[in-house]
Amino acid sequence: MASILVAEDEDILRKNLTFILNSSGYSAVSAKTGVEAVELLKRRGFDIVITDLVMPVKGGGSVIEYVSEYCPDTKVIVITAYPSADSAIYAVKKGVVDYFTKPFKTEEVLNAVRKALESKKEIPFTWEKLKPLGITKREEGLLKLVIEDGITENQKIADRLSIKVTTVKQHFENLYGKFNVKNKASLVSAVIKMLRK
Repeated sequence: MASILVAEDEDILRKNLTFILNSSGYSAVSAKTGVEAVELLKRRGFDIVITDLVMPVKGGGSVIEYVSEYCPDTKVIVITAYPSADSAIYAVKKGVVDYFTKPFKTEEVLNAVRKALESKKEIPFTWEKLKPLGITKREEGLLKLVIEDGITENQKIADRLSIKVTTVKQHFENLYGKFNVKNKASLVSAVIKMLRK
């Protein structure tokens, strides 16, 4: 039976998610803070950690750091009410397998848990998977700067691609439409999911 740690400071969400996971055949326990989560990780191994990013005392970043350094076989799924392109990129670089913004559908998290358990190793990015969406070479270059290099500011992207800031904004608008999202954080999440399918 797969073991899952839920690190979430919102009582209702933490209890509901833990209950749903246990009802779905997993062995789930929970922690209210990043400190509690790390203490649990020190005492026993988990197959998956589902962590919020913003929590009192120490946030999900400390949980992700600990898992990245000491629990290489543990998969991490992030849930957050405060999404940002920077936090999504940071999460990817630390090996997070999925990134959800609140509110999310429980079924989406359960699917992410199933996929994380099925995957035995890190799946490399395959940029060709974006071709069916009609992604242009310039849009692909922009996405690579954001996801692989962690550059999220429009001016810096414009400088790297030798184009105007207004052109960068237009590329983002086009990409939001192609991925059916509204902001950079959601775009990063959608692109990563597609690249790792």
